[in-house]
Amino acid sequence: MTDKKKGFVLETDEGNVDVDIDGIKQLAEEGNIDGLYALGMAYLFGWEIEQNTEKGYELLEKAANGEQFEAMTLLVRMFFSGDYDNMDSEKAVEYSKKAAAAGVSDAQLFLGIAYMDGVEVEQDYKKAAELFRSSANQGNSEARNSLAYLYQQGLGVELDTSKAFKLYKNAASAGNVNAQYQTGTCYEIGIGAEVNRIKAAEWYKKAAEQGDAFSMDRLGILYYNSSSDLPQDPKASFEWFMKAALEGLPESMYCLACYYLDGFGTEKSEDEAKKWLNLAKEGGSTRAGELLDSLNNKTD
Repeated sequence: MTDKKKGFVLETDEGNVDVDIDGIKQLAEEGNIDGLYALGMAYLFGWEIEQNTEKGYELLEKAANGEQFEAMTLLVRMFFSGDYDNMDSEKAVEYSKKAAAAGVSDAQLFLGIAYMDGVEVEQDYKKAAELFRSSANQGNSEARNSLAYLYQQGLGVELDTSKAFKLYKNAASAGNVNAQYQTGTCYEIGIGAEVNRIKAAEWYKKAAEQGDAFSMDRLGILYYNSSSDLPQDPKASFEWFMKAALEGLPESMYCLACYYLDGFGTEKSEDEAKKWLNLAKEGGSTRAGELLDSLNNKTD
């Protein structure tokens, strides 16, 4: 008789072991830190059990207090994403240091960011680069993206735009949305690579398909600016600005309004233009407010 595949895998001295939710509960009740971590994850994300985020964080905290490094790292990740309030930046850095020393890739990334930005530690770009490199060597695409930025700016490492581009593209190929945007920028502007607006558009589209509004905005700009390798496409430009505007980018809203006023890529509509200018103004676009005032004064 073949057992049903179990939902959790625990690392032991004898190798990886499949454990079902009842086994995880038993380990947690016994105070096993890996069991506490796994059960905390289960409650947090609703895996094999009814979701209960409060219970999930409680169990993760117990695991972290028992020096379960992956639990520490998960709590730090949730803290930085704004989903976990029972922690401050000092505690987050403390956890990151412990888990990074244990070789946890994401913890090395978070600690690297702390050193890069000077959060609860003295700003140290060289240390940040070392941590990003260690994390990147474990396959962490976000760490590659961060390391690429340091090479692009020459912070903590020798300035090398060619290496920055290669790191961005490597991370982008792994599906990292931030790196896909940066790779598009490299091709658009010519950072460590020859200018190629067709490839820039390809990488921006990959990021846009993952919901990146800034890539949508760049596509709107690319298809507005005519070039030898990427001709102007008013309809495509309008559509990408529309997508970025719907994601909440005020400057994309402003561009959309201008297109409605000029009939560029769409039919003319002053009413639609004013609607988007109002939204852009509310979002903080100064030029949207100025253009809206001008239109209203003209009407008056």
